[in-house]
Amino acid sequence: MRHGRLMGLAVVGVLLTGCGAERGAGADEAADALRAAHRAVTAAGSARIDATMRTGGALSSRSTGTLGWARGVRGTVAVRITGGELAASTRKLGGDPSQTRFLPDAFYTRMTDAFAAGQGGRHWIRRPYDTASDLTPADALTTLGAADDVHRVGRATLRGTATTHYRGTAGGQHLDVWLDARHLLVQRSYREGEFTVTVRYSDYGARAAARRPPARDTLDSTEVTAAG
Repeated sequence: MRHGRLMGLAVVGVLLTGCGAERGAGADEAADALRAAHRAVTAAGSARIDATMRTGGALSSRSTGTLGWARGVRGTVAVRITGGELAASTRKLGGDPSQTRFLPDAFYTRMTDAFAAGQGGRHWIRRPYDTASDLTPADALTTLGAADDVHRVGRATLRGTATTHYRGTAGGQHLDVWLDARHLLVQRSYREGEFTVTVRYSDYGARAAARRPPARDTLDSTEVTAAG
């Protein structure tokens, strides 16, 4: 099936996670832990995120901000391009840092004046969410709970926090999460081929906010494609 995405890493950044069907040994124990984590992160309602993305040698970025999911997705994320062959052209269009605002209906990415000059003066691109989006940590935990051969890997300490590591695969997609003693998601990662993403979560319950960009300064993603 198609997988979810956290879009907002510069111009075309994507956070993907996957899902599968066949269940391996230890899947039930892992699924119980992931369900407990799902309840914990759902109750928390928000968290600070620190995400890194790399697409081989083409592009890498780091995104930081606060994301909420209690009453629809909401939050603001800043994105810095950290390297890659497409870094210069991406910075020219999206800025560095760029900004993405997540609202319940869609997410909005702020582009540069150079981009707006070719788009009727409009700076913000509106993109609806994928219907199978794994944007929130709760979504990601549900996805991994259904993944192929989901299982407990073992213990690991991440930035001073003791965690339990769980892993699953779906075809060529590799999914990992790390949960703390409170069942909260500390980190998750996704890898498929040369595309890798790692998202770290902290400060659960932190305030998440985002303002809707002015309509006169916004165009739909389909309009960008039509404009070439």
